[in-house]
Amino acid sequence: MLDKITDRVVEALVSTPSFALLPNLRRLEWLDDRKCFLPLLCTLLVPTITSIRLGDDDLYNPWLSKSALLASLGAQCPSIRELDCVYNGYSDEFSDAISKAVCDCHELVYLKTGVLNAQALDHLASLPSLKSLHFRLSYVDKPPTNSIPIFTSKLDELSITATSHTSFTQCFRDVRFLSCRSVVLSIDSDWMNPDEPYDPLDIPDLIVAFSECFSPALEQLQVNSEFEYDDENILNDHRFAFSFDVIAPLLQFSRLTKLDLNWLCTSNVDDKAFKIMVQSWPQLEEFHFGSGYRWLIPPSLTFTGLIHLIHHCRHLHSIDMRFAACSIDDDSEPFSTTLPNHRITRLFVGFSPIVDPMAVACQLHALLPNLTHVIRHEWVDEYNREVTFDEEWIRVNEYLQVLAKGAVLREKIGEL
Repeated sequence: MLDKITDRVVEALVSTPSFALLPNLRRLEWLDDRKCFLPLLCTLLVPTITSIRLGDDDLYNPWLSKSALLASLGAQCPSIRELDCVYNGYSDEFSDAISKAVCDCHELVYLKTGVLNAQALDHLASLPSLKSLHFRLSYVDKPPTNSIPIFTSKLDELSITATSHTSFTQCFRDVRFLSCRSVVLSIDSDWMNPDEPYDPLDIPDLIVAFSECFSPALEQLQVNSEFEYDDENILNDHRFAFSFDVIAPLLQFSRLTKLDLNWLCTSNVDDKAFKIMVQSWPQLEEFHFGSGYRWLIPPSLTFTGLIHLIHHCRHLHSIDMRFAACSIDDDSEPFSTTLPNHRITRLFVGFSPIVDPMAVACQLHALLPNLTHVIRHEWVDEYNREVTFDEEWIRVNEYLQVLAKGAVLREKIGEL
């Protein structure tokens, strides 16, 4: 609508006292990035506002961080409960201004913004009202703070974006979240190393720091680290494969319902270690484990590992994992003691190796009666590379379709 407002209209609106213009304004969404409308925005910022959205992730507003408006936002609108103000970048000026505004907000429930300084984090940690927090970490390593902010309020969701895994590690050493239900960690893909997805030496410290930062009350953990590495030298590099010991610090989070570690290469985790892991997460509903990228390192997990997961996590409805699919002895444990799971309708296997597709399909149908097909990776590049074990998994899906139709027919016959 602002495209249709002329300068004369803006002048007329600005000259009108704000209390007369919109006396009961509660919610303001300002998605324009032109500086010429700043006076109108200033006019609209009234004490009655409880929800403000300024710009979005894709807008670039250098003038906003330089204006006194942003820093005075909390003082002008003291009743703010929801504040969404994201700067597309890592400007120190914006960080200082939005941090000043945040420190003047005492009733925040929801905050989505960019980089916050230590003072702002200290203030947010003291707010019992805060339920949802989304912010970025600076791309420049900061010196350790003298005090550690401790968030005692029960956060329903926390989302942090960083430029590297080491930035997360430092953050988790400098802050504590004693009661957080859901955590989403995202790596800014624009800053990712073009040569490798992560430094393998950084990951153990990151997981330890995370386990010390959050309490066992955590229910959801998701790590977003998008990259499209198709270099087979990287995807087949064993330095990126982690074993049980690296992931073990996460076992304390026994209330997890969603765990997304798809970014990790988990090829060194075997069935025995995997059983210990899934026994620690009995409430899992969604599980994503090492299948997010096209890793070519053969998995140590086998079909037995998948059975352990189904056996110990009875609430599951979605699984993403790599494993070596093969026929097993259905008269012995754990297969013989595992009840079918009717909830699971999604199974993603990445580039999982497979032998004996018919046996694998029959085992899957016995354990997951409502699974009608298996999803897998494909190569999306100009080389038209052959997908490993593609034909075998196609046959599995064909068998699953037949088995599912047979099950439906049996039910119909049973109703006669």
